Amino acid sequence: MTRDTGPFDLSRTPIHLGNDVDADNPAVPLPGFAFDGESFGAYVAEHCRPGAPGRLLMIETTPTDWGAWECHNDADEVVIVLEGRGTFIQEIDGAERRIPFQAGDAIVNPRGVWHTADVDEPMRAIYLTPCPGTEHRERKPAPR
Repeated sequence: MTRDTGPFDLSRTPIHLGNDVDADNPAVPLPGFAFDGESFGAYVAEHCRPGAPGRLLMIETTPTDWGAWECHNDADEVVIVLEGRGTFIQEIDGAERRIPFQAGDAIVNPRGVWHTADVDEPMRAIYLTPCPGTEHRERKPAPR
């Protein structure tokens, strides 16, 4: 089988990074991905296997504060900031840990840690996200 090996614009075509141990779960580009709940659900159903779920690699631009909290229950998430400035917020043991960020910074959102972000300057970032087991909850607007 021949796979398309790129190049890809990660802001329009994310890539599923499979588990290298599982030859049936390779790196696969996802053309037509809509960056919405339906596309994420279809991605998980088609590409994420128990014991070898892999991660979604993408670039996303966020002009304002995140509208929700999220938590990845199956694995850590890595975020690499390409542009922008703001504050990542992680909820650890009931307390908020606030982590300022700027272009060039990276952060790990550990498995099971609720997180969100306040964006002071539009953020563009690379995400390596474990999609299976991800939960979301409402975020009330923070006073600024």
